[in-house]
Amino acid sequence: MTIENAEGDGYIELKFGPRWKYIAVVRGFIQNFLVVGFSDDARADKIAMAASELLENAVKYAAGEETRIRVELFSKTGEVDISVSNRANSEAIAGLKEIWSDVMAGDPLEAYVRRMREAATRSDGKSQLGLVRIRYETGGAMSLDVSGDLVNISLKYSK
Repeated sequence: MTIENAEGDGYIELKFGPRWKYIAVVRGFIQNFLVVGFSDDARADKIAMAASELLENAVKYAAGEETRIRVELFSKTGEVDISVSNRANSEAIAGLKEIWSDVMAGDPLEAYVRRMREAATRSDGKSQLGLVRIRYETGGAMSLDVSGDLVNISLKYSK
């Protein structure tokens, strides 16, 4: 077992099987961790929402038994880095890349409104608003990295 060095003031890292029942618990834990680190409930709620949305995607499209989230705080700069990883099959990865291209195109508000309109007309019960919501509501820098079947989505959130 190794202990990783954190560059920030502190971090949490959780690994769990892709189960819906864990997401609300993990969101609450992350929110409390952030409140302690920043003493700002509204900010903690916004970041916990983003983490929860990323976890929902990871669990929904997981092809393996491990979902991972890492949240690191940088109180001097006010930055929070979130990284969520999971394994996915090629079909899920292709769908994610397609959604990603659309979500990351253009102005965040315009992308959000466009995706909301599309969601309102869908008949399959899926909204696919998670990523665009994170982009718009947090204003953070998001990145997608796919290596084989390993998918990692990161968010760098600043004040």
